[in-house]
Amino acid sequence: MPKQVTSPDSGLNKDYKFLLQELQSILTKGQYTAYKAVDNIKMQTYWQIGERIVREELKHKDRADYGQYLISNLAIDLNMQRQRLHEIVKFYRVYPIVRTVSGQLSWSHYLLLIEFGSDKKRTFYQHKAIQNSWSVRTLKKQIDNNLFENTSPQEIQTALQTQLPAETTLEVFKDVLDFNPLGLELQDDERKMEMKLVKNMDWFLKEMGENFAFIGHQVPIKIAGQAHRIDLVLYHRGIPCVVLVELKMGKFNSQDIGQINKYIGYYRKNMQFEHERDTIGLIICQEVDQEEVVYALDGLEDKIFIAQYKAKLPSERKIKNILQKL
Repeated sequence: MPKQVTSPDSGLNKDYKFLLQELQSILTKGQYTAYKAVDNIKMQTYWQIGERIVREELKHKDRADYGQYLISNLAIDLNMQRQRLHEIVKFYRVYPIVRTVSGQLSWSHYLLLIEFGSDKKRTFYQHKAIQNSWSVRTLKKQIDNNLFENTSPQEIQTALQTQLPAETTLEVFKDVLDFNPLGLELQDDERKMEMKLVKNMDWFLKEMGENFAFIGHQVPIKIAGQAHRIDLVLYHRGIPCVVLVELKMGKFNSQDIGQINKYIGYYRKNMQFEHERDTIGLIICQEVDQEEVVYALDGLEDKIFIAQYKAKLPSERKIKNILQKL
């Protein structure tokens, strides 16, 4: 077992901790990107195989059993399951134009979609899955719950006409943000952090990533007669959607999920335009326990994101001086 090397300097240890978290984030997103790339290549490959098999069938359309003959023999010679080859052929027949296949959905998504005999129903679920970044499990759940049958014709038409997002949320949000340039002090509270971010908004938007825009801070809303204020409201042009940001000093608290989820619900019902994707919440805090996040977000991973900010704390000497003045 490799021996862990630690530094006696607590400041260096903290820097290492943040470095480790950033590298873990890079690896996670890199693995996701690689997985998406591999899955897209798989879909493109399957589409080409399906196209070639169907083209061969058409050459011998006078033989009714020729399709089954092809599948049976190709399964043996290509070392593929017959069921998979049937799925590939069906995939091509349903999506004969390759550009209608979206890279934002996986092969597993399409295995569910190709089962629909209705083009309208299939397209509805395809658009909803892309617009809301549904996992395969969520898509299946929505199908099992008869979402299409329980949606009004007008809403179905709106879903079909809504522009699909250019980017996925996992590609957009960072896990770690570098707040060192803000010069946060030990005695700063959430309000002071917010004002420093607003004062340095151009820098903050660049740190968030591309295509973010600032809408406002301390944005008021009223729920059940009670006034609330949202720390920051951003907009992402590439998704596109509103992003509600809550700033938290210190460690992530699972109770923060309920608060921002309530704000998201308000925005989705009252402030969201038809062409926009569902509003998203972002909690930015100093410390994050990944295990707590997993359980706190159970089922909300596509709706609420957690980011950790990296801030250089004052030296021990400066902290002592501050404490002596209290």
